[in-house]
Amino acid sequence: MPIDASFRAGGLASGLDSNNIIDTLVSLEKRPIDMLSKRQQALKAQVSLLGDLASKLSSLSTAAGNLQSKGVLALKASSSPTSFSVTPTTGGAAGRYSVEVTGLASAAKARSQAFATGDAPITGGTLDLSVMGSNYQVTITDGMTLTEVATAINQSGAPVNASVLASGTSHYLTLTNRDTGYPLTGAPGDALGISMTTTGTQGTALALGITQQATNATFLVDGLPMTRTSNEVTGAIPGVTLSLKSLGAAEDVVLGYDYEATQKNLQAFVTAYNEVQALVQKQLAVKPESNRGAMLAGDAVVRNLQSTLQRIVSTTVPGLATVRSLADLGVQTSRDGSLTIDTTKLQAAVAREPGSVNALFGKATTGLGDVVEGLVDTFTDPVNGLITARKSGLNDNIRAMDSQLERLDARLAGYRQNLIRQFAAMEQVVSGIKSIGNYLTNNPFPKIGGNE
Repeated sequence: MPIDASFRAGGLASGLDSNNIIDTLVSLEKRPIDMLSKRQQALKAQVSLLGDLASKLSSLSTAAGNLQSKGVLALKASSSPTSFSVTPTTGGAAGRYSVEVTGLASAAKARSQAFATGDAPITGGTLDLSVMGSNYQVTITDGMTLTEVATAINQSGAPVNASVLASGTSHYLTLTNRDTGYPLTGAPGDALGISMTTTGTQGTALALGITQQATNATFLVDGLPMTRTSNEVTGAIPGVTLSLKSLGAAEDVVLGYDYEATQKNLQAFVTAYNEVQALVQKQLAVKPESNRGAMLAGDAVVRNLQSTLQRIVSTTVPGLATVRSLADLGVQTSRDGSLTIDTTKLQAAVAREPGSVNALFGKATTGLGDVVEGLVDTFTDPVNGLITARKSGLNDNIRAMDSQLERLDARLAGYRQNLIRQFAAMEQVVSGIKSIGNYLTNNPFPKIGGNE
């Protein structure tokens, strides 16, 4: 009779704990699988670490890019004008300016004739709107209510807000441009134009008409006339936004360097750098008790990255006078490779050569913004990056191990089944021998030649 490999009631005949013996033998046979699986997990840990490095390098590139585009220097306003407010932004310089607000920007508005209720029917047709040079068309179904017309206009995509206002005795459809002003090279009428082609027979005509022409903001900066379509003015004075509030006499805008905010700007870059450096040092300075297989200890990519970080710190930007490197800004390197900022040296650099403080990161091609971006791309480029290639190689090994583990698991399962069959066969043999023994014990042979 064939042996069932699922048989596990071990030791019924032999008295041996065959289940435990099989498990022990299988466990010994499984050691290569455990070792390979452990190695695979270590490679997956390396891939994860490389991903962390790439992420931190991306943050470093972003931090350098922000200083490149927005500048390191921060401004603060020390004056308090009443007809406008001042918000420092980026890219400006310390100085004093005179600003006089002579006109405020306003939005164009239109209103319909009076209707008894918001549900009053409107004569159908086509409403054509021209807003800041762009044309929009709204179809008004014959008999549509005043409120429904407002909804149709708001859903048309035209940059206007339509609503129904109630005076107490009548209802009106009103239109207001979402943006103030009119084109600087145009006329107030270019802000909002309205025409209605009536084709319906029900209700009353909408009869929309302009009630307020758009105006532009006008002001003087150091006596120079300027015009903007909005009361939020950027670019008139470098590094600040003017929020115009009311007409008034000339008032001063006094700008100075904000050393605390400047250090905060630079600190964002230093922090991003230190996070990369800390992860690199952790991989290179491996402790004896660490699992080296799950780390990037001795990895060529990490060693290369370490030297790259050192190049960033030592880079000198050509064409600048006395602020040509991070060290000139007061950025110092500690023994562990991390960076710190000497506040005194930073303030001295700003006072001495403010233009170069921004140019250190912002100068095209040779500035630290472009330098850091290029160095980071060497490692993180999605096609040719060193980290990208290293991760790809490790993932290839991991997939190969998956196939190998599948084969080893299948072989181990067969080994277990063979052991079960062998022990089951042994139990049958032992059981048969015991049966013969029991028979002989209970049925002894008669003596030959004996006395009766």
